[in-house]
Amino acid sequence: MKAFRVLSRVRPFFSHWPLHLRMAAQMSAGEINHSFHMMPELGIIYVSIPKVACTSLKLAFREVYGATGSIRPGAIHDVANQPWQHMRDLGLRDLARRIENGTLKPVTFVRNPFSRALSCYRNQFEYPLRNWDKPNRVHLRSLLIEDPMRRMSFAEFLEAVDRQKSAGMNGHWRPQADFVMAKDIPYAFIGRQENLREDFTALGKIVGTNLSSIKLASRNRSGAGASLADYYTPETIEMVRRIYAADFETFGYSRDLPVSPGGDAAQPEVLGRTVEEVRN
Repeated sequence: MKAFRVLSRVRPFFSHWPLHLRMAAQMSAGEINHSFHMMPELGIIYVSIPKVACTSLKLAFREVYGATGSIRPGAIHDVANQPWQHMRDLGLRDLARRIENGTLKPVTFVRNPFSRALSCYRNQFEYPLRNWDKPNRVHLRSLLIEDPMRRMSFAEFLEAVDRQKSAGMNGHWRPQADFVMAKDIPYAFIGRQENLREDFTALGKIVGTNLSSIKLASRNRSGAGASLADYYTPETIEMVRRIYAADFETFGYSRDLPVSPGGDAAQPEVLGRTVEEVRN
């Protein structure tokens, strides 16, 4: 973990490095294994971002793979329950090589930064913990708050995130553009959570499979998109604009707070620009 954080500080000097080394400099091996889903049967690598419909999308891809039997939604995040390949099956060098030679096309889904930040806060930090909460939940909170058992205000949450460098952030609140390594990985498709059904169906053109009938479960239990105005102030709006500046710029989201529960719906021309220009 420490090594990739140190290397990430020297980005201007390793832009000429092979892709697998640049990836290792920006994300730990464990995170790559957990987030880069190699699907050779579909010709893609799906890069899942925490708090961006990743439960719904993983369950949908499981259905595409023909997996049978029921599964608890949260269990789909365990790589042992995923019917596709991961970095530790073949190695990071091989994963990067397949991206570079076009064997597997990278795809991902992103979310309005205002909605994603609030979703993370409401899901993980809004309420005090109880003694029987899971240890990993306590650990996640301890990354931002000295006493992980107490409640944290939304402003406190953003202030704590703002004190961290992107390379050291947990994926739940790390800027999406950095998490997916947008400057280094040539994405063939970038969908949006705000248009999840339409964009997932459109992904079918890349994978060569009709995805229109695949179920996409609604997992937005935090209800972040419907309550933005109840949480945001002029000060916290500015904090999100600053912390997630790369996301607004890279993925074409408006820097204005969304007024509708759906957030900032994607415009086709904006999505197309993202795919073509995200690495420039």
